[in-house]
Amino acid sequence: MSPDIDEKAIRHADAKTLTLLISRAKADALVDKVTEPSLLICSDQVIVHNGVIREKPVTADECREYLRSYEHSPAVCVVSVVVVNTLTGKRVEGTDIATQHFNKIPEHAIEALIAQGDVMHCAGGFTVEHMEEYTNRLEGEIECVTGLPKTLTVKLLEEAKRV
Repeated sequence: MSPDIDEKAIRHADAKTLTLLISRAKADALVDKVTEPSLLICSDQVIVHNGVIREKPVTADECREYLRSYEHSPAVCVVSVVVVNTLTGKRVEGTDIATQHFNKIPEHAIEALIAQGDVMHCAGGFTVEHMEEYTNRLEGEIECVTGLPKTLTVKLLEEAKRV
């Protein structure tokens, strides 16, 4: 189910706040569309690189710039999750952070990643699933890097279930 919100209309200079605001907006847009008692999960991810928030790259050139930059400093993945119990209206939320370090990504690999296309639809212009040979140290959960932190999400689901 797509929330059909304009994420670009929601802005904030702080990555945690930005991802929480977008996750809340997604939940607000979807909660009335859920017709059966459910636990609705909404999330958003941005990448912070050298203090700058990166969302999905707009152009292939921007994606190239992103991918080239990660050998010099890591990608800090910031993911917020909002869980809504549609039966009770209870809402819980949280944010997780993981830091992914990369080795140098060769130009031929950058071009192949862009041609394949997935990186153009991901915050920060990368997908670790297609870049294993270029990943280095990970600080935090891999699920945070891939977009939905497992430990945080399970914790929030348990909290939302409690009446």
